[in-house]
Parts: sequence; C-alpha cells; structure tokens
Amino acid sequence: MVKWLLNVRGKSWGDTLALWVNAAFWFPRRWWYEWRYGDKNRAWEALVSQQPERHWLRWPLSLQRRFYRWKKRIWVDALGLTWLMSRQHEDLPMSWLSRLHQAIVGIDIGAHRGYWSLIQREKMPTNSWVILMEPDPENYTFLLRNLALNSVSWAFPLPLAGWRMPARLALRGGDHGAVHGSFGYRIDFQQEGDTLATSVDALVQAFALPTVDWIKIDVEGAEAAVLEGARDTLRRFGPTLWIEMHDTWEAVEAILADADYEIKDRIEKGAHGPYKRIGYLWAEPRAGRST
Repeated sequence: MVKWLLNVRGKSWGDTLALWVNAAFWFPRRWWYEWRYGDKNRAWEALVSQQPERHWLRWPLSLQRRFYRWKKRIWVDALGLTWLMSRQHEDLPMSWLSRLHQAIVGIDIGAHRGYWSLIQREKMPTNSWVILMEPDPENYTFLLRNLALNSVSWAFPLPLAGWRMPARLALRGGDHGAVHGSFGYRIDFQQEGDTLATSVDALVQAFALPTVDWIKIDVEGAEAAVLEGARDTLRRFGPTLWIEMHDTWEAVEAILADADYEIKDRIEKGAHGPYKRIGYLWAEPRAGRST
C-alpha cells in the first residue's frame, strides 16, 4: 500500500493527505473482504455493492473532485487511480497495440474520462491526434479537466454517443458509475432521448478526416450499432478495431465478416455484472481484401 501511495501525489498537500487518510481506512477493509470471500473478484464485488457510501473515493473524505499525478506520467481525477491501480490500461495486450506507433488519427468511442488515451499517448507519433467521444455529462466534464491538467493539444473531445446513425438517445444505467469500473452497469439505448449520438461515418464526413487508423469501442452493449454506423469508414480506411464486448459477440462477428475483417485475437472473461459474456476483441482488415 505504502509503495503505491508513494507513486501518487495530489494537486495540493491537502489532496495528498486526503488520499492517505482514505487509504488507511480502505485497504484494511479490502484485505478483510479478501480473507472473508477467499477470492479477489468476489471480494471486490462485495466491497463496491455493500455500503457504497464507504467507497474509498467517498469516505471518510470525498476525493471525487480532487486530482492526482500517477508515477509522474499523467494527471487524473481520483477515480482514475482505481483504473490505474487495477491495471485496466493493460486489459488490451501490448501485442494488440502495435498500430498505435504509426497511427495518425484515432477515435476513442466511450472515452469515459480519457484515461486510456492519456496513458497510451506515449506510444503514438507526436503528430497524431485522437477524437474522444463521451456522452455522459459528468464523465465528459472530468474528461475535459483531465485533458486540461495534462496540457493536451492532440485530443478533440466531443459530448456524443456512438450509434448507427445521428440520433437522440436515452441512456439508462445505474447511478454508481462514478465509483465502478468497466462492466459496472448496463446502458439501454433507445431512439428518443436527450443524449446526442452520431455514427462514425457521419463523424468522418463532418471532420473531412483524411484517414482513420484505429477505433476503440467501449459502449456498454452498443458495439454492433457503432460498427453498423462505421461500415463506410471500415471499407475506406481499414482501421484497427479494439472492442470491449458485452453480450454482442455474434452480432459483432457477423458485421466484421461482412466488412471483410478478420479477428486477430480475443479475450473472453465470462459473466460479470449484468452481462453473460464480456471480454475484448481485436480485428484487422483481411489481407488482400477489396475496397
């Protein structure tokens, strides 16, 4: 615990002290849960579902509006420390990310608070740039603040959801997303609502993008809809695809096959939260395909 905390500092001494205070309460509680349940995953599920008001971001001091620098690499809001500590930035194996080294234009759909693109930036060329799409108002606000704290000039954040076409959607989910990580809750996409959405193809046309080298998709069950709205982009540019999967394997694989893509690798993690089959998929345009 101490070694991990020494790698983190807050924007002020007060922020750093608040982190240490909360950690002093949280880590013993977490260890007790791990001993009680005998399994880290089960212990974590119990921790975040039982007495959520005592989550380490909330108790005894609120950390949710504080910002921290991790290992002298990036600034993130306090929730980002959970993401980094649990090594979620390593969910996609390094072997999947080789395209980043030559990529000029990427699209991060479901960018959340920008953690993934911030941590992967060091792999990208200095002249590359990324469009980050995040529809949740609170997450989008933190996305903007995280980008500003890191003096980012290579990102174009948009308060939009990814979908098969431009639309207004109703996004419905739990209110615990601020303390949970991936797979925390299911979002139901309807055709009428207050959330602006667009398709990848419409975005490419609006920005007159000369290329799209990669697309990362993390949209809580709307993966197939996003791919349906990217058919022209897949045909024209053949971007690398990294997709977080939520019970949509068959539909996604059918769309990829129709687009003449091949699945290079996959990681299946079984059931988690409301989903029966979660995981990750890496796809590339099939060699020698026609455009």
